[in-house]
Amino acid sequence: MIKLPVNELKTADVTPKNFLIWGESMSGKTYLAKQFESPLIINTDGNATKITTPSVFIKNFTEFKEVIDELEKGKHTYKTLIIDLIDDIETMLVNHICEMAKVESLADIGFGKGFNKFNSVWKNLMMGLTQMNMNIVFISHIVEKTENNGQTTYQTPALSQKCLNACMGRCDIVIKTQKIGNNYIRLCTSKREAYKEEDIKDKKVLEILKTIKNVFSK
Repeated sequence: MIKLPVNELKTADVTPKNFLIWGESMSGKTYLAKQFESPLIINTDGNATKITTPSVFIKNFTEFKEVIDELEKGKHTYKTLIIDLIDDIETMLVNHICEMAKVESLADIGFGKGFNKFNSVWKNLMMGLTQMNMNIVFISHIVEKTENNGQTTYQTPALSQKCLNACMGRCDIVIKTQKIGNNYIRLCTSKREAYKEEDIKDKKVLEILKTIKNVFSK
């Protein structure tokens, strides 16, 4: 039953808990994500055995949902969920919907129902994940896109535009990783608040954010 809050001002907690980390391979995406407290990795690329962090390797969307359902029961000690890679979850969802409808592509489901189904499930997925009582870290590869007949080129996370918009709309901070020579660079490319160090109540999150450029307002 919904209970209305007391009609008085409360102390706000702006500590970020939902993150999107994107960048090239070997640029430190997963390494950064593993710094969050008590992480569990949902791994899609088969590298789960190469790391010591607790992880689950999944091959399809059904297995992904099974892991999420278990986490939502709350019978665990994990504080952070890392989805590595969220790009693959998008592909798995497309494949799942097509398999259920016994078609080869979403376009084969008449009257746009395939795309509508996908968009609805994806938005609900983003909403459900980011409402969990955990830090959520999405990891994405990087791609280059062009506009204006090839005259403008820019880098972006590898999700499709609609999926990216839904994901970023639920994230507090978006971080781009880059390796230049022997140096690893972490750059905040988008943030929900003008964060200040004194506003971050989680000491572990604060420690991580201090390693990322442009997070804190001066």
